[in-house]
Amino acid sequence: MMNPTTKKILLLALAGVLLVSSGFLQHDLNRDRDKLGLTRIAPLENAPPVLAFTTVALGGFRGLISNALWIRANDLQDQDKFFEMAQLADWITKLEPHFVQVWLVQAWNMAYNISVKFKDFDDRWRWVRKGIVLLRDDGLRFNPNETLIYRELAWFFQHKMGANLDDAHMVYKQQWANEMAKVFATNTPNVSELISPQTEDQKGRAQLPLDTYKMDPAFMKEVDERFGPLEWRLPEAHAIQGGRSVRQPPS
Repeated sequence: MMNPTTKKILLLALAGVLLVSSGFLQHDLNRDRDKLGLTRIAPLENAPPVLAFTTVALGGFRGLISNALWIRANDLQDQDKFFEMAQLADWITKLEPHFVQVWLVQAWNMAYNISVKFKDFDDRWRWVRKGIVLLRDDGLRFNPNETLIYRELAWFFQHKMGANLDDAHMVYKQQWANEMAKVFATNTPNVSELISPQTEDQKGRAQLPLDTYKMDPAFMKEVDERFGPLEWRLPEAHAIQGGRSVRQPPS
């Protein structure tokens, strides 16, 4: 019969060998996951050191961290303290990047619930714009094929900006028209000059829809020919295209 002490030593040695072996295998597994596109969790950026450390250290417990941030966000909103909300929304969505409802709820909360808390219409526009940017720039980057995000973007343009149910709707329309005026220099928007720019001015403006607004001029032209001509400085034109012109690299 084997001595109990010897047995314990052998078991500990075996555990050590298995632990070291799993470390080598983990490297191969991570490489294969990246090659097959199975690694879908992006690193959390611009987070406080404590949050970044706990996210990496706890790994699979990202959901618990996200829940804590949800509670923090709800408490702040109940106290009408909104200026931390945009950052919390960014962290929450980055912790759960492929859970579509998280993006929809956070964007809706900023564009609809928080915006109306402000009496100044320019302040309201900033929150509406934050909701649009959250979906357009990040939500679709992580979920380029999720129709619910495209639908929500279209709704923001059609209802929040295009309709008149919000007292600040004229400010939203004017602010959006001002942004689109940087893309279209003439009184009549010309999509063709964005597709094949000839002058330096046209080349500079052709980058705006792609880089800033994530819009593909070729698809805009297709929509224009099918449903238009459209006035691209109005939110309704962007609601018609339903956000589908957004170009995002695969995540």
